Amino acid sequence: GALMIYFYRDMPRFSQPYQILTFLMDIDSLLQKWRYNHVMLVQRMLGSKQGTGGSSGYLYLRTTVSDRYKVFIDLFNLSTWLIPRIYIPKLSKRMVRTLSHHSSLNANWDN
Repeated sequence: GALMIYFYRDMPRFSQPYQILTFLMDIDSLLQKWRYNHVMLVQRMLGSKQGTGGSSGYLYLRTTVSDRYKVFIDLFNLSTWLIPRIYIPKLSKRMVRTLSHHSSLNANWDN
């Protein structure tokens, strides 16, 4: 689903979902920055001492600044599957009409 949102993000129906995917990646990036800053603070303040929660402190925190701890890693990896726009299949007129109207989305949920 996320690939379809990326491919057809210019369609009104997918504009907001695309923004949400982008915001989720932004949140993940900001969380990574916070983790890095926290690691640097701990190193400056505690050095290699044991952490306040009983962990190994800096050494443990340093391991949390990696892709392994990204919450939305799959969204970051979507670019692996993106193809040039000229190869994206054209939508049928009916599909374009369906994706262009927000009101049809609400009508489907009422049934």
